Amino acid sequence: MFGNQFKIAWRNFRKHLTHGLLNLTGLTLGLTGCFFITLYVTDEYSYDRWIPGHEQVYRAGMEVKTQTNDVIAFANTSGFLRQALLVYPQVTTATRIFEYGSNTAVSSNSGDQKKFNEKGIYFADSTLLEVLPYPLLAGNARTAMNDADGIMLTEEKAEKYFGKENNVSSYLNKILTINEKNYRVTGVLKNVPANTYFRPDFIISTVSVRNEQWFRRNMENWHGTMTQTFFKLKPGVQWEAFEKQIRYIAYQYVGDEIKANGQVYTHFIQPLTSIHLHSNLRYELSKNSDILYVRVLSFVALFILLIAGINFINLATATASSRAKEVGVRKVIGANRSQLVLQFMIEALMMSVMAFLLTAVLVMVLLPSFNQIADKSFTVSQLFRPSLIAAGLGISVGIGILAGIYPAIILSGFNPMRIIQRYGAQKKTHSLRNALVVTQFAISILLIVATIVVHRQLQFMKSFDLGIDQSQVLVIPVTGKDATSNIKTLLEKFRGQAEVISVSASGNVPGQEFGNNLFRLKSDQTKQTDTRLLSADNEFFRTYNIQLLAGRLVNMNPDTSQKSGDIMINEAALPFFGWKKPEDALGHEFDYGWGTVCGVYKDFHFTSLQRGVTPLAIFYNPYWLNYISVKMNTRDAATTIGKLEKAWQSVVPSLSFNYFFQDEAFNRQYLAEQRLGSLFLVFALFAIAIACLGLFGLASFTAAQRTKEIGIRKVLGASVAGIVKLLSRDFLALVVVAAVIAFPLAWWAMSSWLQHFAYRVPLNAWVFIVAGGGALLIALITVSFQAVKAALANPVNSLQAE
Repeated sequence: MFGNQFKIAWRNFRKHLTHGLLNLTGLTLGLTGCFFITLYVTDEYSYDRWIPGHEQVYRAGMEVKTQTNDVIAFANTSGFLRQALLVYPQVTTATRIFEYGSNTAVSSNSGDQKKFNEKGIYFADSTLLEVLPYPLLAGNARTAMNDADGIMLTEEKAEKYFGKENNVSSYLNKILTINEKNYRVTGVLKNVPANTYFRPDFIISTVSVRNEQWFRRNMENWHGTMTQTFFKLKPGVQWEAFEKQIRYIAYQYVGDEIKANGQVYTHFIQPLTSIHLHSNLRYELSKNSDILYVRVLSFVALFILLIAGINFINLATATASSRAKEVGVRKVIGANRSQLVLQFMIEALMMSVMAFLLTAVLVMVLLPSFNQIADKSFTVSQLFRPSLIAAGLGISVGIGILAGIYPAIILSGFNPMRIIQRYGAQKKTHSLRNALVVTQFAISILLIVATIVVHRQLQFMKSFDLGIDQSQVLVIPVTGKDATSNIKTLLEKFRGQAEVISVSASGNVPGQEFGNNLFRLKSDQTKQTDTRLLSADNEFFRTYNIQLLAGRLVNMNPDTSQKSGDIMINEAALPFFGWKKPEDALGHEFDYGWGTVCGVYKDFHFTSLQRGVTPLAIFYNPYWLNYISVKMNTRDAATTIGKLEKAWQSVVPSLSFNYFFQDEAFNRQYLAEQRLGSLFLVFALFAIAIACLGLFGLASFTAAQRTKEIGIRKVLGASVAGIVKLLSRDFLALVVVAAVIAFPLAWWAMSSWLQHFAYRVPLNAWVFIVAGGGALLIALITVSFQAVKAALANPVNSLQAE
C-alpha cells in the first residue's frame, strides 16, 4: 500500500512541478537557515560543558561601590579569597588563575633560539587540574604544578617549540625560556577546545613566584583585584544559597578597612558554564558572547522555520481545488478519510525528506562562508555526527508533519458531492492564507528593520569621534627583557624613519583592558573615584592627537627628591573631586603616592562605546611600557613596515617582529555586534526569499484560477495595467497590514537592544519606511511577474481554458 501511495505522491509532484519546486526550495532554505543557526547556538551553549565535573565548578566575582561611583563588577578578586573559601565545608577545592603579562617572549633551548611573542601564558595554583581537569597527554595531573620551575603547555605549542614527536612524553623535562627565565615541561595538555572560557597555551605554577615582592604585594591583599578564583562545591550544594553566605566574606577579615575607605565589597558566584554567555565583567580571561544575541538568533531560526511552514500550508491549501476531483472520486469509490490523510501526509513527508537531503548538500557547500561570517571553525566532519543528523532529520520530518497535517485534514474533509458539483470548497481557507501571508511578511519586515538598525549602530561606532586619532597608527608589542631594556633605542630607531611622523611608548593602547585603582584627594579624603591607569610617555599625546586642556605634560625625568611625581587626568575625573574647570585640578595631590596633577586632557574613548568615558590617569613609569605606537604616513605602508622591522631586528634580532593597526584592533571590540549584523543580513535575506517564493506560488495559482475572468475583462477592453492592479492589490494590502503589525514590535525590540550602548543611533522613522517600502516593492515585483504574464495572455486561449 505504501509503495502505491509513494508513486501517487511522486506523480503529483511532477504534475504540479512549479508549486512542488517552490515548496521544496522554500523548505530547503528554511531548513538550511535553521540548521546554521542551530549549529551556532548549540556551540555557544556548549562552552565548558566538555570539562569533567563542570556542574560543580564556579567562579567568584567581586563588586565594588565607592561613595561616588556606581557598582563596578570585576571578574578578578583578591588573592586571599581562595584560602577564605576553603574554610567552608561546602568547598572541596579552589584555585587561582591570572595572566602572566600582555606580551611575553618565549623560546626553547633546542635548535633555533628565535623568540616569539605569546599571550596565552598564565600562572595558576597547583590545584588547577583538580578544579578544571583539562586532559593531560603527558605528565602527572597531581604533581605537574608542584615544582617552582614547572610549566604545562598544549600539544600545539609543544610542537611549535620542540618539533613534532611520535611520543608526547618526549616533551617532558624539555626547557622553555620565558622572559629570560627557564622552565621545565612537567605536563602536556591536549589542545583546549574552542568552546572553552579559559584557553591557556602555557601554565606556570604560582609556586615559582610566591616569594617575589610583586606577587605578595598584589595577591596578599584583600583590596586587590589581580586573580580569578575558581572553586568546586560538593555535589548537592545549592550555589545560590552558598552565594548568600559568602556575599560579604571580605568583611570577616578587613571590614574596618573597607568601611574606612568608604567602599562596599560584595562577592558573587557564577557557574562555570554560564560565564561565556552571561558575564561581561572587567578583566575577563577571554572575550565573551552575549545571551541576548543567542536568544535573538534562536527566535530568527524559529521565524525562518515558521515562514517555510507557512509556505507549505499556503501552497497546499491554495492548490486544493486542483486535487478536488481526485479526492471526490476517491471518496466515491470507497476511500475513507484516514487513507486520504495518510496520502497527503506521505506527500508532505516526501517533500520534507527531499528538502533535508538538499539541505545537507547546501550546508556543506556554504559552511566555509558561514564560518567566516560567524567567526567559527566548524568542520564538515562535525556535521556528520549521528546526533546532529538525527536532529536534522527529526526537525525535517516534524516540519513535514506540522506543515502537512492541516492541508491533509482540509483536503480529506471535502464533501464529494459538492466537489463534483464544482462548489469552490477552497474558499474556506482564503482567510487562513491571508493571515499566514501577513505573518510571513511581518516577520520579514521585522528582520529588515533589525538588519538596518544593527548595521547603522555598527557604522556609528566605527565612525564616532573617539577624541583620539587612531588612523595610520601601527602598534608593536614590546616582548621580553631584550626589548624592554632597549625600548629607548627602539624608539630612536623608529623615529629615524622618513615616513614616521611620531613614536610613543605606553603600557596599553586604547581598546584594551586598563588597570584601575582608587584615587583619593589627599586634602579631602571624601573626594574619591575608581580610576583607570595608563603609563605613557609624552609623545603618546602627539601620536594619538589628544588635546591638552590645562597645565603641562608629565616630567619624564622627575626629581627623585620629590615625594610625589606628575600625573595627568581627563575631564571625566573632574566632577568626582569637585573641580569645575580643568585649571582647578592643577597642583592637587592624590593620596597613596599617586602623584600631583600637572595637566588635564580632553576626554577620549579608551574602551568600547558600550560604556561611557570614565576617569583615566596617565603617568610615566619606564618599567610599565608594553607597546610602541608608530604614527606613519601610509602612502607606502608595506615599505615603511619593512623598514621598521629592519630597525627592530638591528636592536633585538632574537625577537620576532609583530604589529597590528590600532584602528582595526579597536574595532575588534565590536566583533559580537558585527557577527550579529552579518547573521541578521543573511537570515533576513533567507526569510524574504522564502516569503517571496510562497507569494510567487500564490500569485501564479490566483492567476490560473482567474483565467476566464481575465480573458473576459480583456475582451471587454481592460488594459494590462488594470489587470495587473486587479491581481496585485489584494496581496499588497496584506503586506501593508504586515507592516502595521511589524513596526511596533520592531521598534520595541531594537529600542531594547540599543539600550546596551552608552552611545547609540536614534530610531528614525525612515528606517521603518525603508523596511516597509522594501517589503512592499519586493512583493510587488514578485506578484507583478505573474500578473503581467496573465494579463498579456491571449484572451481566446483564456476563454477556452477549462
